[in-house]
Amino acid sequence: MMAFMTSFLPALSVNAATVYVSDGIAHDEGYIFIGESHMQVAAFSMQQDALGNIPGLEDVQYFLQLDSSIVSDDNGGPGTFTMSGNLFFVFEGTGRADELKVQISKEYIYSDGAGTQGGAVQKIHTIMDTNPNIAHWNIISFHGANAALRGSKELADYYAASYRNWIDYEFPDADCYFLPQSTMTKNFKIFCKDKEVFNRTLAEAFPENYLDIMPFFWEHYPQGLMDPQQKSDLVHWSDQTYYEMVCSIINQTKEKRALGSSIPMQEPQMEIIAQNILLYTNDMTVIYEAPDFNGSVLLPSCEAGLPIQVTGVTSNGYFQIQLGETVGYVMGNGLSAQ
Repeated sequence: MMAFMTSFLPALSVNAATVYVSDGIAHDEGYIFIGESHMQVAAFSMQQDALGNIPGLEDVQYFLQLDSSIVSDDNGGPGTFTMSGNLFFVFEGTGRADELKVQISKEYIYSDGAGTQGGAVQKIHTIMDTNPNIAHWNIISFHGANAALRGSKELADYYAASYRNWIDYEFPDADCYFLPQSTMTKNFKIFCKDKEVFNRTLAEAFPENYLDIMPFFWEHYPQGLMDPQQKSDLVHWSDQTYYEMVCSIINQTKEKRALGSSIPMQEPQMEIIAQNILLYTNDMTVIYEAPDFNGSVLLPSCEAGLPIQVTGVTSNGYFQIQLGETVGYVMGNGLSAQ
């Protein structure tokens, strides 16, 4: 729905403004993603229906509205991003050098545990303060790509110290998670003297808060950064990859939350369609063995336009399909009406 806006971002020629508002709906969980350009692109890569529901995610609503009421570009186009729901992204505009400098700076995530806060920390507090309807927060930081490229233990320790203050001082009632940087890219191979020191430092400092999504990066690396049909440039993945990454991370936080509270995760419930319906494959069709993004893949891709018999819909947004004697599952955006 918002994927087309990704190409608009570099055209911004004035400071972008992100406004966070409450939808007034009670949510058990809220999710805040922080990062550099990866998270900015991810914010515009999410797929949602008119009600803000995201295929493949349960109990997550996301709204992103663009307008010119506060900030516009030189041509009067929208430069204000208003977010609501229970999923938020923290970023600056990156259409100008000064905006990009703020966003990639290590000071962006800084906290000294005594009231001095970087821009990202301030924005997280703003989101939480303006959304008292959200009972519990999950804060996920994917910041540090430029810091990790330096291969510096000192820089890695700087991040670890700030993140410790996030947990102990800034957001003691939230669950904070820290992600590794995808160090398999060409820049890390050429310029970085120790490409794993950043990830290693965070993993050792926060064994309970470190979400190791390197398997996801490796799985998507060939199609996300090597296949010219899938990548957007030499640094960023395709919109679909960012969408899948955010969904995967949120599902991991749900699993950790359930384990921590000793409440077992509920298995997806099946809604059986009264009459089987016929839908068609598209460019995003992936067939899974179970209604689980992290589960086994039966077919990673297929030709668009093929008829598929749908026999049910799961509570977490997957179509159950019949392929001869085989039952498979496809995410909601992976089949289309023709």
